[in-house]
Amino acid sequence: MRDIVFSAILIAAAVGLILIVRLLTSDFRHSCPRPRADMTVYFDSGCECLEYILEKIYSSSALRGLDLHITVADRIATPESGQWLEALRKKLKRDFDIVPEEKSGGTE
Repeated sequence: MRDIVFSAILIAAAVGLILIVRLLTSDFRHSCPRPRADMTVYFDSGCECLEYILEKIYSSSALRGLDLHITVADRIATPESGQWLEALRKKLKRDFDIVPEEKSGGTE
């Protein structure tokens, strides 16, 4: 019986030490800001797979460690394309900027 009690105390102490180390290291991770990345994606009439591309960008493991900011430059710039992009933003549940191409600052 003495061995069971001693083993339980050792296991509880090990679990306690693990939790203490996790608490101490979690504060360290939050104090380090993530690098920022700005990305511009151009939406054109020939771009049929924008939803798929944005899903891949947001789920990419390579970009997960970044503070990612995406701007979608609307080359069509019609009310319908703006509504479609707004609906896409709600569907993906991600926030990205939608700007007409003139304001995006990009060149081809």
